[in-house]
Amino acid sequence: MGETLDRIGLSGEVINAAASLAMKAHDSTREPFLLEKPRGLSVAVVAFAGSWLPDDWCAETPFGETTIDAGTFPSLKSLGDDGVALVNGSFLRRFKAILGQSSLAEKVKKVIAEKKQVVFTGYSSGAPVAILATLYLLEKPEPNQSPPRCVTFGSPLVGDRIFGHAVRREKWSDHFVHFVMRYDVIPRIMLAPSSTEHKQILDFFNPRSEFFRKPIDSPLGFYSSVMRNASLVANYDACNLMGCRIPALETLRNFIELSPYRPFGTYIFCTGNGKLVVVRNSNAVLQMLFYCAQWTQEEAAGVAQRSLSEHLAYKDEIQESLGMQNVVYLDRLEEIPVSSDGSPATVNTALNDLGLSPQGRLCLQAAGELEKRKSRNQDKIINDYKQKIEGELSKLRKYKEKAETCGLGYYDSFKLNKNEEDFLANVSRLVLAGFWDEMMEMLKAYELPDEFERRQELIQLGKNYLRMVEPLDIANFYRHAKDEETGFYVKKGTRPKRYRYIQNWLEHDEKKPSGSGSESCFWAEVEDLRLKTRSYGSSQEIKQKVQQLEKNLIKWIGDKSLGKDVLLENSTFVIWWKGLGPEYRSEPESSFISKLIGG
Repeated sequence: MGETLDRIGLSGEVINAAASLAMKAHDSTREPFLLEKPRGLSVAVVAFAGSWLPDDWCAETPFGETTIDAGTFPSLKSLGDDGVALVNGSFLRRFKAILGQSSLAEKVKKVIAEKKQVVFTGYSSGAPVAILATLYLLEKPEPNQSPPRCVTFGSPLVGDRIFGHAVRREKWSDHFVHFVMRYDVIPRIMLAPSSTEHKQILDFFNPRSEFFRKPIDSPLGFYSSVMRNASLVANYDACNLMGCRIPALETLRNFIELSPYRPFGTYIFCTGNGKLVVVRNSNAVLQMLFYCAQWTQEEAAGVAQRSLSEHLAYKDEIQESLGMQNVVYLDRLEEIPVSSDGSPATVNTALNDLGLSPQGRLCLQAAGELEKRKSRNQDKIINDYKQKIEGELSKLRKYKEKAETCGLGYYDSFKLNKNEEDFLANVSRLVLAGFWDEMMEMLKAYELPDEFERRQELIQLGKNYLRMVEPLDIANFYRHAKDEETGFYVKKGTRPKRYRYIQNWLEHDEKKPSGSGSESCFWAEVEDLRLKTRSYGSSQEIKQKVQQLEKNLIKWIGDKSLGKDVLLENSTFVIWWKGLGPEYRSEPESSFISKLIGG
């Protein structure tokens, strides 16, 4: 006997209730969702109806992906490169239609007011709607609300790599539990491009189709096509896991469009003999979706039929497996036995039950090793880089304090660059750039844990670095008149990426609009407006920018985003601002700034 499912935070009663309602809702022809409050449980289960219409699975060939609605799902993005998650457009459209045209939001709000935890669930194409509903509620948490959970059965894949990365970064991954049968084709179907064979399979499952559950001429052809495409995706990702680059595979990637979809959350594989195998590593899940469904030549026709029949068997399989409570957790993937007779016996038996070949096991090991490498990189940053960064920032704070005592802010002092202290400050600036650029490269290559960007001590470190050091980069930029070559400092492609990334990071953490946290670029705005007010006259556009800068200055001085060194008598800002004509001034901001300078 193995373990129980207690570690996933859901009882067998809740899972059974979710499975039962998910199957019932999927075949509902009247309601887009069903809501039940199981007796004796402190949850409300919301299950979504499914659809077998081809356009409700993939409206655009080959894969039907679209960028997710950032207004509805603001967290589903990459902070480093402003990339927005991709999601299946048909599933997103169905969710938004249900949200906007039904009583879903009203009923869920009522359940939350009753202090019940919401469990969204779905079977087959109802599952993606449950996933999106869960994310929608996670994006808009109510005070004292128990976080929602999501349980799916035979769900197709929903989003891309950024989608999964963002969910893990927000620490939402454990809210999602996906049950998958070993051979079920539907959890793999999105790894293959849409085809006419897709419609034939959907008709097989559709109770309202004349072909409902009628024998299919060649399920093997469809199943082989799906698994062939799954092989390309799994092998490509496996090469990245192992840090190798195969020229032939890279060349093939240029000619064959691979599916963008990737798994996320906790996956529970049903072996078919009552055993449940729990996997939390998304890279490992992708490999298992491919390697668990392999077959020999003699098994081919039978496996193709099972790929369809297993999708119809979730309710009975879940009930049987929960009754047995024989659960195996694949936690230490890097220690998985490669041989089919290796140890530990419990894990090895589970892998044998799922048909994992030595090659598949090596891929799981690689997924585990990658997570260990990410953790080591994070430890290196926290235990080594962080201390060194704080040391260099301490030197710059002393530099700033000394500059202020001399009546000149550290921005202007650094821009003049006349003293040894200015040279040493530049050394610190360059050392710090090295640390942060290395971190940015790790993040870009996904070589740090997804949760790295949510660590508060690193967020605070980034804020201190951004506010202290970017003004020095701006001073260096204008001291060398680089604006004459490249234009405005803040222009895309000119401002160093590390600063844009950290600004995105901070804005996301503080839930501020994109671009609102630009106080570290104050001096660049000043330098740009100095040039424009001198060279281009007093156009309405320039007047508005000057007046907006005045408002921002008052706000940033007030919340201490900017130091009062910008108001020193000999600072670049004060000299420029005092020389402005009255046509640029706005009240009451101008009077307030005058008082700040005088005070």
